[in-house]
Amino acid sequence: MGSTSFVQSSALAVTLLAARIGWTRERVYAFLLWNLMLAWVPYVCAAALRSLHQRGVRTRALVPLFVVWLVFLPNAPYLVTDFIHLRWRDGAPLWFDAVMLASYAWAGVGLGAASLRICSSIVRARRGPWTAAAFVAISGLATGFGIYLGRFVRLNTWDVATRPLTVLENALSPLAHPLDHPRAWVVTLTFALFFLAAYGVRGQELLRTSSRTPS
Repeated sequence: MGSTSFVQSSALAVTLLAARIGWTRERVYAFLLWNLMLAWVPYVCAAALRSLHQRGVRTRALVPLFVVWLVFLPNAPYLVTDFIHLRWRDGAPLWFDAVMLASYAWAGVGLGAASLRICSSIVRARRGPWTAAAFVAISGLATGFGIYLGRFVRLNTWDVATRPLTVLENALSPLAHPLDHPRAWVVTLTFALFFLAAYGVRGQELLRTSSRTPS
């Protein structure tokens, strides 16, 4: 999926939500629009990093944007957790809401995996394959942990800037006392593996596309 495909998948998700709001006059799922916007941030950051990389900007100058990318990255696959809101509601059938939520999750996971693919290719080009592999693994774990902090601790991306001590405390506690936080590790590893699997599928898709491209 290229940027056009992501625009199309996002447009489908927005259209389904608009149809639901128009039919039911309820905005119970309106938060999905904001979550989808946040899912686009890491992809936009990755695209900007690729442009700067191709222009030969020094690695040191790219680091701040890499940090912003990583902070926002969990927002993309986080859309999968919005299935927690799926339940029977008046006005719209359950299957429609399930498809709508799936469309947002599909767009979010795709955006996140594509952004990781872009960033890992930059790291690979500048630091080699082993560093790139470590970068992917760390990014996957950070994404899983970010989803845990967002869904279960109820922190958000902006808290990194507005409440850094709170974020740091909640981040360090599972590391300092892992046996006291089993859910943190289960959620982190589950979503890390899920996201890295999506990243791998994205890589295979790119390889198939490249093999069909005439030389």
